Amino acid sequence: MFTNLRIVDYVCGFTGSAHDATVFEHSCVAKYPDWFFDGNRDEFMWGDSAYAVSPRVIPIHKKPASLRADVAAFDTAVSHIRIRSEHCMGALKGRFQSLRGLRVHINRKRDHVYACNWIRMCIILHNLIIDNEGEEWAQWYIEQIPRDERVGGDTGSGDLYEQNVGRREMGERRRAQLVADYNAVRNARHDMFN
Repeated sequence: MFTNLRIVDYVCGFTGSAHDATVFEHSCVAKYPDWFFDGNRDEFMWGDSAYAVSPRVIPIHKKPASLRADVAAFDTAVSHIRIRSEHCMGALKGRFQSLRGLRVHINRKRDHVYACNWIRMCIILHNLIIDNEGEEWAQWYIEQIPRDERVGGDTGSGDLYEQNVGRREMGERRRAQLVADYNAVRNARHDMFN
């Protein structure tokens, strides 16, 4: 999802009780990150604390780390960025009211496939409308939100396990550097205005 509220990847078919991190593992962005991110490894996405940290996914911190003042300030800033995905879901459901409570009785596999296809078609139409209306639409939509609501893997053994541990460590280092960079800028701005 870009700042224009365009949806670039999605996963359909999991029940509402499925954990976000489990669903994310089945997404194309998790399986094939180079399809979505620049090959130089500088690009990444923000995530909430449910996601595992990696070089491509930087989630906010869980407790006890989230209790440190510098980390809490960083997490608050990231949460303001991430709220954009909530705006996107609101725009999608606002445009296609049927998604607010998809009233399909799922009694067999065919019903489940029908519901997933319905959701897919709404996402495709959502993106086509954005293409047709232009990127100004996203800004217009955000302005319609009340001001007080608005905001500016495998655990097996062997090589795959080692690779996941290495990815997590690289992600932790990247996140720690982002926290340090954010707080350095924040402190410099504070010093400049005081």
